[in-house]
Amino acid sequence: MTTSTAPTESVAEAYLALLRDRGVEHIFVNGGTDFAPVAEAYARSEKVDLTLPLPVVVPHENVAVGMAHGAYLITGKPQVVMLHVSVGSANAVMAIMNAARDRAPILLTAGRTPLFEQGALGARNGQIHWAQEMFDQAGMLREMLKWDYELRDGLQVEGVVDRAISVAMSEPKGPIYLTLPREVLARPLEGFILGPSSQNAASAPGVLPSAVDELADLLAGAHLPVIVASAATAEPGAFAALQALCNDYAIGVLENAPRRVNASSVNPMHLGYGTSSVFGDADLLVFAECDVPWIPSMEEPPADTTIVQCGVDPVFSRYPIRTHRSDLLVTGSMRQLFVDLSAALEARKDKIDPGRLDRIARLASDRRDLRRSALQLQVEAKSGITKAFMNSVLAKVRPPEAIVVDEYWARADCLQSTVEGTEFHNPPAGGLGWGLPAALGVQLESPGRTVISTLGDGAYMFANPPACHQVMSTYQLPVLTIVCNNGRWGAVEGSARGMYPTGHTAQAGSSVLAALDQSHAFELYAEATGGYGEKVATRDEFEPALVRALEVVSREHRHVVLNVLSED
Repeated sequence: MTTSTAPTESVAEAYLALLRDRGVEHIFVNGGTDFAPVAEAYARSEKVDLTLPLPVVVPHENVAVGMAHGAYLITGKPQVVMLHVSVGSANAVMAIMNAARDRAPILLTAGRTPLFEQGALGARNGQIHWAQEMFDQAGMLREMLKWDYELRDGLQVEGVVDRAISVAMSEPKGPIYLTLPREVLARPLEGFILGPSSQNAASAPGVLPSAVDELADLLAGAHLPVIVASAATAEPGAFAALQALCNDYAIGVLENAPRRVNASSVNPMHLGYGTSSVFGDADLLVFAECDVPWIPSMEEPPADTTIVQCGVDPVFSRYPIRTHRSDLLVTGSMRQLFVDLSAALEARKDKIDPGRLDRIARLASDRRDLRRSALQLQVEAKSGITKAFMNSVLAKVRPPEAIVVDEYWARADCLQSTVEGTEFHNPPAGGLGWGLPAALGVQLESPGRTVISTLGDGAYMFANPPACHQVMSTYQLPVLTIVCNNGRWGAVEGSARGMYPTGHTAQAGSSVLAALDQSHAFELYAEATGGYGEKVATRDEFEPALVRALEVVSREHRHVVLNVLSED
């Protein structure tokens, strides 16, 4: 990369030009009084030859961070969000926790209340500038960050930005936080030199050859080995490498609380979803990027089953407590591990039971039949709209390349995705309001693709629907949103029943803490912003409504809300 002189006048211009030079295409912003130098930079860039990231104006911080999260899921590139000082950062804390637990490398930048009371360009000129200042602005979210810093002068802008990107993109990836004082952004900085980055993201740690050999010996000698994946295919090439490993060397693959498509559902080695379903069959369980392999209070693998945990941080060191048993820990890139295991098992082919392939394939086929029958029974159990029914219809009419971004009711075992990158489920932290903003980010980076957001009524409300639909309208993002409106907080009621199965909540039939109003006309949010909305109240209405909705998003390129009144 050759150096070039950017026609900058201020630190803000240099900062933005540097982001664009480093590959940042969009910056998701929710502005405030601290943005004055940034606003000036964008206004001036239209008059001079200054290339900056495209600003995406988002009217709520939770939506902005969620959009950046979704954009990362599609591109694999770091994303940038700019928040309004302390108050904007406070609004974004939940979304930042989602990003941290899902290892999304988001550069969270925030203005800082002006440092000076007078005497400098950008000094305080509003009453809020005293009340908004904090002793430690980053402290409110530091536990969720990999790194935080404050830009002190334009002389360090290149080093600081490169450091931020390097830390965020190094495994395990995650969000960073950079505060940008208004006076610093406003300082003059002419003729800024754009040079090559002095820092790169650290590659994922390589798997020790001794660990590969030990795991390969276990896999070769096992009667029924299973690789269990939650988010094992985030790295490019990992999906294909995992499929090849399992198919070539007769290893079962199972998805447990998957956050993405880890393996094709029609792969003959695919044993289904949920670890407990193989506890009685597998003698070797290899957990690949599974933060919660099983829930100890509910189930445990047999004592004689060998347990292996793998990942870039297989002990999930940022989780305060996590005590799941492990007989072998393997640290490293999942893609590289799958590739290395394939090579190691090639040399051990003669040790693999020749009957293992058919044994696993028969078990996988039987489990597919059982899932199909179980879903059919669930669909037929009630005459009204249920989540099982909605899943069966969505699986039937969904275009194969459509991307589902789920936060509640869409089930991986029902959708049976076969294409990599066509299904994303909510992060393990479960901060409500992630799904719809993430779908917007996915749609932004997937023009021409159908993007379907599957939500509950609670998740939809937490997503700030007026803000989301305004963004859809402004940036022409034709997301199809399907709200399962069951009129209650299902997780709250389910938790009470789970702890007290014969208690007062169970006897009453519902909890006062779980009640929502099912009559809200969520579909009107879409209509108010130029989209299409429809309420669905009966089974007969759902499939035709879904087909109409798919037509609207694909042919008219308008966003859609289906407000589906569900029984469960």
